[in-house]
Amino acid sequence: MIESLSDIPQEQLLGRPSAPLELLGAEQLAGRRIAVTGAAGSVGGPLVRMLAALKPAGLLLLDNHEHTLFRLKLELGREMAIPTRWALADIRDRRKLDLLFQAERPEIVFHLAAYKHVPLGEENPDQTVGVNLAGTRALLEAAAEAGTVRFIYPSSDKAVKPPSVYGGTKRIAEALALAADRQFDMDVLISRFVNIVGTRGSVIETFHSQIAAGNPLTLTDPGMTRYWITMAEATRLLAQTACHAESGVILMPDPGPAVNLAEMAHHLYRLLAPSSNCECPIQYIGPRPGERMHEILLADTETAAPTCYPGIVQVVSSRGCRPDYREVSSQIDALLKMAEAGETAALRGHLLDLAHSLQ
Repeated sequence: MIESLSDIPQEQLLGRPSAPLELLGAEQLAGRRIAVTGAAGSVGGPLVRMLAALKPAGLLLLDNHEHTLFRLKLELGREMAIPTRWALADIRDRRKLDLLFQAERPEIVFHLAAYKHVPLGEENPDQTVGVNLAGTRALLEAAAEAGTVRFIYPSSDKAVKPPSVYGGTKRIAEALALAADRQFDMDVLISRFVNIVGTRGSVIETFHSQIAAGNPLTLTDPGMTRYWITMAEATRLLAQTACHAESGVILMPDPGPAVNLAEMAHHLYRLLAPSSNCECPIQYIGPRPGERMHEILLADTETAAPTCYPGIVQVVSSRGCRPDYREVSSQIDALLKMAEAGETAALRGHLLDLAHSLQ
């Protein structure tokens, strides 16, 4: 009997084979000083393990969550034969970032720290803007001043035609990152994720908890779909993006067809509760703030071009001109002013208008 999510082959859960996981150009990461923000997060932890195996010269691991960073250090500390600095830091704290980056001089930065839960972002737009936009800007500028060579920013399919505060911040951050590639003497690249199996707080984790507790599985709508990749595919996408020859680009997975969440719920129930004689109990709760029925991988101005990396495509934009770094930064300042003034409705409206104007 399968008792936990970790016992289920992720390919079986998604109904498709995993993409080849060979990392091309991995030698570009060996012997380099590497920083990871959000290092103790759902994706950060597996990425740190992957990077450590590539034998970098040193690791700077930042997270603002004390417990998870402590746990990661306990799990990996004795195994790490690499100089490692475990930094408890908030990416909005520019003073702390400058101290860390000037001391450690990371050559490659993976910026995973973000607020990501869509309904919470709708309730707390000021905090989502602060972390996902002001924090990303602070990190880009601290990295550039410290001589960072490559900066990898993970975005999301929720950034495409976003209906949510979270998606809006990811789209604006994409524009800021691409503008930073032209503004600074630093290569900036973007990995645009879809949903990842194994992340904390994901619908799959929620289903698993509900099945274990004997509760109905809660779902927005029987027709809702999502795109998925495995954790191994996600970490390989990040590392492959860091090794890509061209900068100022977006790489994303080719995730296959979208998965119906109701069908996934039934499949997961059969795997985790095979002895049950009951049908999978599902409670439809209606849409939550900021959610949409189906995610969109590409904007109307974008197409997907093949790459030499199996399972990974490059996003090509037909937009003639891209915004200037100072212009995007100025718009972020305007959003931060609204956040500080508590103008929640105006903040959300302006944020989404700006995000859609940048598609």
